[in-house]
Amino acid sequence: MIPRSDALMILKPDVLGGPYAECPRPVARDAVRGLVDVYTGRPPAPYEVATSGGAVGWARRNVDRKTAARGWYDKELRSGPEHLDRLSALACSPELAGGGRAQTAGLILRMVDALGFTVVERARRRFTHRDVLGLYAYNTHYTRLAGDLTAYLSGAEGEILLLAGDENLSSLHILKEVVRRVVRYPTTHYDALENLLHVSDPGATDWTYFEGTLTRRPPHLAQM
Repeated sequence: MIPRSDALMILKPDVLGGPYAECPRPVARDAVRGLVDVYTGRPPAPYEVATSGGAVGWARRNVDRKTAARGWYDKELRSGPEHLDRLSALACSPELAGGGRAQTAGLILRMVDALGFTVVERARRRFTHRDVLGLYAYNTHYTRLAGDLTAYLSGAEGEILLLAGDENLSSLHILKEVVRRVVRYPTTHYDALENLLHVSDPGATDWTYFEGTLTRRPPHLAQM
């Protein structure tokens, strides 16, 4: 039996409000094409926006670097043909058709669905300083960055989603890389701030904290 996988996704304040809460529909379509491109080496249709090819190339380099450096980071899909077909269909779906603008959060959730994940818990709330520590305390090593993150997140609204599915969890991390680059391009390498979304796997410190708060259990009991 294929093992079930659960993950936590956090939609950050800049994906819920501000200039990145919406993106042009051609950019939305290119983000979906870009995820297919990372897996197959070619998009299912030509990119529509001049920056998209470079953005996807940047995402691919990050993915390849992480695949080489981290044993758990896997570029293979368990249900590759099915989910890549669903992504290709999404790129030309009525929801993303035409001009105008699309909600970035909605785009992300449609891509999550195309990969076979479902939302089993969902909550929107204002982040507290404790939430910032729960998210970044163990991977933020510079005082300036810690201060910037606190100023960016504390008191701002985010959305916390617990996802369930049988696809490889790395697919959500790869989705994150592609969406960040395509939607926000051009950007900088210092992108811990305003980077749209966060993904965490079961057992990680941030997953344990937020899963506990989402299900109203104390964080130290979240895995019991």
